[in-house]
Amino acid sequence: MPEAARPRADLVIPHGWLVPGITIDAVRSLQRDDTQVQMEKGDLHLNGIELLVARNWIQEEFWPRIQDTVAAGYAAEKTYTYLRAHAERRGRRRPRT
Repeated sequence: MPEAARPRADLVIPHGWLVPGITIDAVRSLQRDDTQVQMEKGDLHLNGIELLVARNWIQEEFWPRIQDTVAAGYAAEKTYTYLRAHAERRGRRRPRT
């Protein structure tokens, strides 16, 4: 399947959840090359096949709720230091015969 046709995960992290001084370059440095990263009205938008959110980007009181920021796809893994989100893959499975 071509990269452009693959489903994509989408995360929207509200401005109030981000630590002061987080830069878009710091966010981009942890992402795959095909990931789109934007800051829109202070909110951080990530869109791609696999997304990574580092705990040090998020204010401490919001880390337990970080999975709530997944708008599309699913939170595949959450540890003490990061959240990894993947694109929804269930739509690509073949039906059982």
